[in-house]
Amino acid sequence: MVVKLYMDWVKKIKAGWRLIRNKVKALKLNLYRKVYDKRLQEIDFEPSKIKSVLLLRWDNKLGDAIMCGSFIKLLRQYRPDIQITVLTGTTTKLWIEKAAPADDYIIYTKAKRKQIITDNKRKFDLFVDLGTNCSHKDLCLASQFKAKHYLGFNKQHYHLFDVEVAPQYVHFKERYIAAAKLLISQPIDEQCPLPIPEFSQQRFELQQFINQVQQKFSHIVGVNLFGSSKYRRFSLEHAKALIFQWRQQFPDDLLVIIPTPGEEKFIKRLIAIVNDKMVISPNFPASFEVSLAIIDIADFTFTPDTAVVHMASALNKPVIGIYRYNMQNYEEWKPVGKYSQRLLNRKPFSENDSVHVHEFDWQDLVLARATILKALA
Repeated sequence: MVVKLYMDWVKKIKAGWRLIRNKVKALKLNLYRKVYDKRLQEIDFEPSKIKSVLLLRWDNKLGDAIMCGSFIKLLRQYRPDIQITVLTGTTTKLWIEKAAPADDYIIYTKAKRKQIITDNKRKFDLFVDLGTNCSHKDLCLASQFKAKHYLGFNKQHYHLFDVEVAPQYVHFKERYIAAAKLLISQPIDEQCPLPIPEFSQQRFELQQFINQVQQKFSHIVGVNLFGSSKYRRFSLEHAKALIFQWRQQFPDDLLVIIPTPGEEKFIKRLIAIVNDKMVISPNFPASFEVSLAIIDIADFTFTPDTAVVHMASALNKPVIGIYRYNMQNYEEWKPVGKYSQRLLNRKPFSENDSVHVHEFDWQDLVLARATILKALA
C-alpha cells in the first residue's frame, strides 16, 4: 500500500513537470510565430510550376519515413520532373534509400543546422511538413528555408503555410497520398501500397531457422518489445511476465522476438531467463529486412505503436498494436494491414500522465489474438 501511494505520488510529480514543460513550449511557439510565421512572397500555388520539393523528416522517426514512401513513389511515377530532397536523419535515410529513393538527402544535425539553411535557402519551390502539430523548432526551421510555397496539414492557423491537405485525411498514409495528389493532374492508383526494401534473402534464411525448431507449433507470432520512448518499451521484468503468461495460455504459439538495434543484450538475457524452445530470436544482425521477414512469415505480430506496426501495414499483414489512450494518435497511426487489432493502454489520470506500454488489459489481448486467428482460418 505504501509503495503504491509512493508510486502514485511520483507519477503526479512527473505529470506536474510535464504540464510546466508543455506550457513553456506553448509560450515559445507564440513568440516564434511573431518572428517566423511569415511568407517570403504571396504568389498563387500552381502545381505544374513545382519542380523542387523539400520533404521534412528531420525527427529521424522510422514510422514517418515508412509512410512518406508513398509520397515519393507517386511523384516518381507521375511527376518525374520534380526533384525530391528529404531533410532527414541517418536511420530514416537508410529506409527511404532502400524503399523509395529520393533525388537528394540533407542529413540534419544540430551542429550543421546553420550551414544546412545557408546552403539551401530559396532553393525549393515547395516545403512539405505533414505533421499534425507544429512546434516552435519546426516553425523556425521551416521558415528559414524561404521556400516559395509551404504544404502542411492542420496548419491553417499559420501564415507560412499556403497549401493544405484536407482535414479528412487523418491517417498518415492517406495524408501523404493526398499531398502527392495536389501535385499530380491525372488519376492515380488509389491502392498505392507503401514501398518496402527487398527482403527475400532474409525471409529464406529465417524460414530455415524456424524449420530447425524441434517443438510442434500451430501459430507463429512475431514479437517486438521496443518502441521509440521509455514508455513504449517493455522492461525486462514486464517482458518476462508477458512471455510467461503468453506461453502458459497459448502453448501452441511459437514466439519469434524481432531483433532490435541496441537491444541485443536485452533479448539474449530474456531468452536465457525464459529458457523455452518455443521462444526464439534469430541470431541475425538487426535490420529492416529481418524485421520484415519475421512480420511476413508470422501469422501476426505483437508490438507497441512503433515502426513495426507500419512495416506490417506495408506488407498487409495482421498486427496487434498497443496504443496510448489517445484516439487522435490512434487514428493517425493505426495499423492498416488486414485483420489488425489494437490494445489500448489504461486511461491517464491527467492530461500529462504518461502510461507505460504494459498497462493494458490481458483479456483484450486474448480477444485480439482470437479475432485475427479466426479471420485467417
